[in-house]
Amino acid sequence: MTMPPPPPGGFPEDPNQSYGQPAGGYGQPAAGQPAGGYGQPPAYGDPNQYGGSGGSPSKNNLGGIALGLGIASVVCCIIGPLLGIPAIILGRMSQQAAEQGLATNGGMGKTGFILGIVGTGLCVFAWILNVIGTISLNSLS
Repeated sequence: MTMPPPPPGGFPEDPNQSYGQPAGGYGQPAAGQPAGGYGQPPAYGDPNQYGGSGGSPSKNNLGGIALGLGIASVVCCIIGPLLGIPAIILGRMSQQAAEQGLATNGGMGKTGFILGIVGTGLCVFAWILNVIGTISLNSLS
């Protein structure tokens, strides 16, 4: 007697078992026994669906936005307060959200907060130097 070719997954564990039946007890559970498996999948949009802490993405976005604005306020010193003040506000909001457990990136918010202060301070310092330089140049002429 010739045997049919093996299924794509290889030979069945039990040689007496036909190829159409699953091996290893994957069928229906016996009466009175609990069903195995993974159970009901989580509902669509469930924040804990992938094992997350449940923090909303909008609260986590605060830290990233604060960091970006803080970096831009240091680099673009001319418009530093226009970028630094929102970085300070959003950085503080991100820190508060992290303290309440609503966000997981409080470090980014803290860094954005600090860079916002630095960028605003550098811009104000540059404006003061500009005014002093303009006054001293005008007094020389």
